[in-house]
Amino acid sequence: MKRAVVTPGEIVAYAEEYDVRGSAYYAGYKYIACTLCVALYDDKSHTAVVRPVRNPPLPQPGAVVYCQVTGKGKRAYQLKCFAVEGKRGPVDLKYQFTGILPHFLADGRLGIGDYIRARVVSAHGPPLIVSIRGPTYGVILSRCPKCGSTLKRHGMALVCPSCAAEAARKIAVGYYASFF
Repeated sequence: MKRAVVTPGEIVAYAEEYDVRGSAYYAGYKYIACTLCVALYDDKSHTAVVRPVRNPPLPQPGAVVYCQVTGKGKRAYQLKCFAVEGKRGPVDLKYQFTGILPHFLADGRLGIGDYIRARVVSAHGPPLIVSIRGPTYGVILSRCPKCGSTLKRHGMALVCPSCAAEAARKIAVGYYASFF
């Protein structure tokens, strides 16, 4: 395998020689690098894999993000995404992004101010479109709508330890154990 560093706008390979995958675009029988990348050439299978040197600034589809619910509309929840899940836990994003959680991608109810763990569905630019379908996605931290104290998980419900109010939420498997 051959390795090379390519800069944006540099030709990675010609279409007759290699099948290129990754951060390159096709233009006039040649593949051109989009960003500063490392290209790995395999002469046996005639493929080239182009990987960027840095992670993209926007979380890509399939990435797990942590967001706070800032509003609720007729069709979707508005979110503020502030962290992405790395190998060792949540990593703060350099910039906070706005997000949208459509009601058809939410398997349950959410409250304004809740912190959620979600999966990115589409990242064609801010706002990010996320989903909380699945057992590991949902609310990871919630506050009581009456008194503001942190809700505790009691079975499949969230109960306030101060005023005993119950709140119906779509709870993630690790309710606020992974957040703190």
